[in-house]
Amino acid sequence: MDVDGILLVDKEAGRTSFETLKIVKKSLGVKKAGHAGTLDKFASGLLIVCINRGTSVQNLLMSQFKKYRAQIYLGVETDTLDRYGRIIKTGPARGAPRIRVEQVLSEFIGVIDQIPPVFSAIRYGGKRLYKRALNGESVDIRPRTVEIRRIECIGIERNRILIEVVCSKGTYIRSLARDVAESLGTCGFLQELRRLSIGRFSVQDAYKPVDIDGTVPIMPLHEALDLYPGFEVTGEQIPLIYNGVPIEKLISADHPIHRLHGYVRLLHAERLVALVEAGQTLRYYRVFIHN
Repeated sequence: MDVDGILLVDKEAGRTSFETLKIVKKSLGVKKAGHAGTLDKFASGLLIVCINRGTSVQNLLMSQFKKYRAQIYLGVETDTLDRYGRIIKTGPARGAPRIRVEQVLSEFIGVIDQIPPVFSAIRYGGKRLYKRALNGESVDIRPRTVEIRRIECIGIERNRILIEVVCSKGTYIRSLARDVAESLGTCGFLQELRRLSIGRFSVQDAYKPVDIDGTVPIMPLHEALDLYPGFEVTGEQIPLIYNGVPIEKLISADHPIHRLHGYVRLLHAERLVALVEAGQTLRYYRVFIHN
């Protein structure tokens, strides 16, 4: 398959993102594919699979806000902060009044500093943190700045709290579960996690891996990136763009693209020709050469 674009996949719990990607590649018959945002093995939900030249925009898709539904288990903390880990701490195994839970959750809304889990893929000194943890190495993990746009309590049952979270790239829901439990006067881990959306893309529109074959429609790149403004270019301009001619020489000074800031799509006949970064200057971010 030589199409460029994305496919929305509903990853199953118990399978890694890499394993899911491998299944999708085989089912579609493609050699080049990647995913925008890893989900832990125990988690389920939306995985955006980028196909062929779609892999060149993975970072743009990953940078969008994500929505999760998560279940926090109170009274036990594991070294991985999920249900697969080894118990390292216990505390009061009780829930809390809803009003107290909502008060605690509200304290996490906004830009916050968060300490990532020891078992994570973050590099520290050129080595993944989880590999250092498996080797028994002690690491002083620095907090990372993330943003929680929305967080709310969906339900409380005994020592389990169900929440929904909208957060920025780089947010660890496992760390959030740990920190919420601590603020409630106990400890906890993330028992279940499901990603509901990434930007405008919803898991409701995603395919189960078992249902994927060569007939599933791949969303083309010009449509996948339609959150960015788009402008048509002429057929005569395309070879000039392919040859790297500066955009200012192709577009008039009064063109509305000069008043924009951020990414802009250059389109022709429902194809994405290039992505441009607009600001004080215009520069190519990616050029997509079509035969």
